[in-house]
Amino acid sequence: MKNSLKSILILLGITFSVSMYSQKRTEDFSISFPDKKLEKSYYNNIKLIDARIDSTSLGIVQKGAFNTKAKVVPTTNLNDQFQNLLNHINGENTDNGTIVMYLKQLYFAEITGAFSEHGYCYFQAYLFARNENGTYSYLDKIDSVIDHSSMDVTKATMKKGSEMVSDFISSNISKKPTQTDQYSLNDIKNFDEIEKQKLSLYNSAELKEGIYPDYNSFKNLQPSERVISNVKFYGKTNKIIKLYETIEGKEKEIKKNDVFAIVYQGSPYIYLPVENALVKAEKKDGDFYFTGKIKSTAKTGDVVLASAFFGIIGGLIASESTSVPFEQKLDYINGGFIPIKEVK
Repeated sequence: MKNSLKSILILLGITFSVSMYSQKRTEDFSISFPDKKLEKSYYNNIKLIDARIDSTSLGIVQKGAFNTKAKVVPTTNLNDQFQNLLNHINGENTDNGTIVMYLKQLYFAEITGAFSEHGYCYFQAYLFARNENGTYSYLDKIDSVIDHSSMDVTKATMKKGSEMVSDFISSNISKKPTQTDQYSLNDIKNFDEIEKQKLSLYNSAELKEGIYPDYNSFKNLQPSERVISNVKFYGKTNKIIKLYETIEGKEKEIKKNDVFAIVYQGSPYIYLPVENALVKAEKKDGDFYFTGKIKSTAKTGDVVLASAFFGIIGGLIASESTSVPFEQKLDYINGGFIPIKEVK
């Protein structure tokens, strides 16, 4: 009887522990307030347009001795946090203006190496100021990554990420727009489409053949002077594994890691370092999509193209060697790769 009772108590204890353990697999995020108030602010109200692909969380961090993955889920919604920040930093000399934040990315992530952890925070957003006639003008943009390394990075990374958001808002509410453009609120909700139409890559019916060494040349459709004479595909796939040019009558292989993208026979191909290959991209719904592997590694200090790392919300984030195929799209702002969904 005693043994049975002991077994029941142990079972109940395990069940309780598992239940408590499961409940703690989230981490709160709160924006910290700066100590000083602003001498002058033109805005006392902020509106949020959340354009993130995944708005259910702010990424994944690792908790406890076993580095258990926990989703970053703010208990207070972001719009209220931004407004509370504005209320806190505004001083007595504050006008009744309104700003709108078009939020594209705000994600935390961590990876574990042999002797340290890397914590990242990726923040990408636009700010607009409301004009007297009810339209909005562009105020500022941020596209930034924080990389923090230590034995325990969670608190430090979240603090630095909070400061980055706070600084971005604080540094802009004491100034007025310098541009005379005017957008409706509906325009801002579709601001990606407006911005993409300014780029040759997105508004040209035909793409210029050639080699593009970086994203800047690709988005402006300004290929280098090098001419592709031949390519080699991987079997019957749409992956190019070798590029060639002709120099003094002889065919010579081109180093792919000197290439961001190419346009070959009318089709764009994006270079994926993980696969050491150029994969074919297809334009649909105003974006360029492609399928390729993503690899997160503890040695990736620069996060390569930041979007590729931060779009992965799931088990891949904390892996040191996982490599899986994802449907991805090109980030028109910085040329990063935004994972959409895993390809089974």
